[in-house]
Amino acid sequence: MFNSILSLIEKLQTEMDCINFFIKQRWNGKVECPYKDCKHEGKVYEFKDGKRFQCSCCDRIFSYKTGTLFENTKIPLKKWFLAMYIHTSHKKGISSLQLAKDINVTQKTAWFMLQRIREIESNCSGGGFDKNSVVEIDECYMGGKYENMHTSKKKTEPQKAVIIGMVERNSKQVKAMKIPTAEKDFLLPKINLNVESGATIITDTYHAYTGLKKKYSHKTIKHSVKEYCRIEKHTAFKIHTNTIEGFWGLVQRGVNGIYHWVSKKHINRYLNEFSFRYNTNKMTDGERFIMSLTQTVGRLKYNDLIGKRIYV
Repeated sequence: MFNSILSLIEKLQTEMDCINFFIKQRWNGKVECPYKDCKHEGKVYEFKDGKRFQCSCCDRIFSYKTGTLFENTKIPLKKWFLAMYIHTSHKKGISSLQLAKDINVTQKTAWFMLQRIREIESNCSGGGFDKNSVVEIDECYMGGKYENMHTSKKKTEPQKAVIIGMVERNSKQVKAMKIPTAEKDFLLPKINLNVESGATIITDTYHAYTGLKKKYSHKTIKHSVKEYCRIEKHTAFKIHTNTIEGFWGLVQRGVNGIYHWVSKKHINRYLNEFSFRYNTNKMTDGERFIMSLTQTVGRLKYNDLIGKRIYV
């Protein structure tokens, strides 16, 4: 429906156009009560303003924003749509400073908007990998050089953030997340949670992966002797981890070129962004934007984002 940002602006000119379009994408034309404890047995009645609804089952009033990343925001939906389109269409992402200039908001507001968008992009990651999958797994280390750190931080902060990544070779679907350390006590539970028992896993020869052979068909590639791809007679696929390492290259170039620095506290949201863009690289920009609109359930509050909770 949208092949450029210009077509988005032309087709959704007013705020009401954006609201009606979002309602259609969220509920596929049939409004449903967003509250989980509702039995959803009654009808939903629309108010005259076209923005609010009332459920006859639980008798609660809700709006098109309730339960989504747009909830309790004063920013017009049109600016949210522009931010989401720009964010999902830029191949390496966009900084909050540049987005603030593009949609005429403050840098702080643009940063909060981007973090909310990254938070819901985890909804698009899908489930785990089944037993017929061929999964490449590798760990990555992100962060500045230890010698460049301030003296006060050298004693308290670890040198790098540890990230584990998994990519299914046939579907080219990737999952990435931060873990405390690269030891097997943290690596193996993440793998067991996302990869079904019996699947084929390919890794390097890092010692923490040795326990995988108990549940999986485990193949290894030995980078220490400059082995990067191997063909086995009785295996229908090549043994390598080049696919997941290619994903790490995209992440590193995006972080270094656009964001320059990523906090360990928020790194999982940035991984959501890069994973979402990688998993939807066959889609057009318009299709990717509409997909993100259908997965807007979930709201990141500012106090949760900055780690400051206020209790009354």
